[in-house]
Formats: sequence, structure tokens, C-alpha cells
Amino acid sequence: MELTEVKFWEDYWANCKLPSTADMTFSFDRCLADALKKHMPHVQGDVFEVGCAPGKWLAFMAKEFPLIPSGIEYSEAGMQATLENFKILDLAAGSILTGDFFQTQPDRKFDVVMSFGFIEHFDNVDDVVELHLGWLKPGGTLILGVPNFCGINSYIQNVLDPEILDKHNLKIMNLGYFQSLAKRFNLKPVFLDYIGSFEPSLPIAKHRFGNPMQFIVKSFLWFAHRIRRIKKLDHLNHQFFSSYILAIYKKSELN
Repeated sequence: MELTEVKFWEDYWANCKLPSTADMTFSFDRCLADALKKHMPHVQGDVFEVGCAPGKWLAFMAKEFPLIPSGIEYSEAGMQATLENFKILDLAAGSILTGDFFQTQPDRKFDVVMSFGFIEHFDNVDDVVELHLGWLKPGGTLILGVPNFCGINSYIQNVLDPEILDKHNLKIMNLGYFQSLAKRFNLKPVFLDYIGSFEPSLPIAKHRFGNPMQFIVKSFLWFAHRIRRIKKLDHLNHQFFSSYILAIYKKSELN
């Protein structure tokens, strides 16, 4: 990671608003929370999140299942924000580590390992998933979530800022890739599908204003934000427009 990126995240997490919890009025948070509550197998023990700051989804897992929250975050500020978030929410934390996930060896294994919006930033995604499994107990639950920048989301993001697409591995944003992970690592799929419906907050704009096409797209997204308040749309999903892919697996007892 470049030093400029380190400084960015240090500043970002140092100034993030706390407490941070899953917001059920926000369509994406609502969809992910509902999918986890509906499709998670019976779990107990502890959960470890890769890229955990500021602990929003760890807090959700701790309250819903419940699980003892642990995780790893690259920046010191991110780790501190996570601990402060747990303190405000009156949650007992497990181990919140600071460091490079790729250079950190697990000193223990967890009942649940998860990451949301992490693995798609790498070319060697299979290797990244294998590292996740190194932290997971035999018979444990692996949860992987990635945004879907394919279909209409790819077109919209390309209009607003194509550089964002360059920072994501678009090749893995399909169900076929996640099905292949199950075969490759001897995992049992519990849930694997598109969630989130169309999510107008997914695309990121580079400029506040811009060319006429960007204005048209932003106007469409503004209108879509209002429409997405309708909860019945949460269950309308397709690879062409859904915002997210969620995969939940059980690790083999023999691994």
C-alpha cells in the first residue's frame, strides 16, 4: 500500500462519525442485514472481520447472533475508531489487530471469518480467499461480500469516474466465480446470490458538477434514491442491476 493511501485512511478513520451501526433506513444496509439474518447458519463463538473499521458489521454480528467481535485493520486510526465504536455501543471486543493482513499470521482461529468489499481489490483473489480460510476453524462459516460493478452499474460508474472501475477486479463479480471457490477450497455454499437490488449510492462521482452526461446520470441517481425507500424493491435482484454479491460458506470439518 502506498504511503499516500495510508495517510488517507488514517485521516479518514480519525474523523469518522461514531457510533457506526447498520442503518435500516439505508437500503443497502437493510438488504445486507436481512440477508445475513435469513441465511446465516447457526453460529456461536467469535467472528473475525478482515478490514473491520469502524466495526459496523462486527457490531451487527455481535448483537444479532451473538458473536464476540474481532478483526484486523491496516491503520492505527481505524483500529482506534473500531474500539471506540464498541465502547460507545457497550460491546465487549475480542482482538482488534492493527497491521497488514497479508503479513499477519493467525495466532488462533475463529468460528466466523468475513470481509465486505475487500477481496475485489486484488488480482490474486484465490490467494486472498485462502488467507481468509487460514483464520477459520474447521466447520466454521466464511462470509464474502463484493460490490457488483457489472451491468448497468458498470455503465453508470464509467460515466461518473472510470478510474474507480480500474481499482476493482471485475472478473470475480459473477456467481460463477464464487461457485468455483466452493469447489476449489472444499466449501459448502449456504447462500450465494445477488442482493441489494439497484443501489443508487454504489456509483462514486469524481466531480461535483461535470459534463451533460454526468448531470443526467446524477439526476437519475437522485430520483432512484427516493424510489429505493420502498422496501419491497429490496427483493428485486438480477445480475444486470443488483448492487452486491453475498456468499456464505461452511468450511469442511476436515480442513
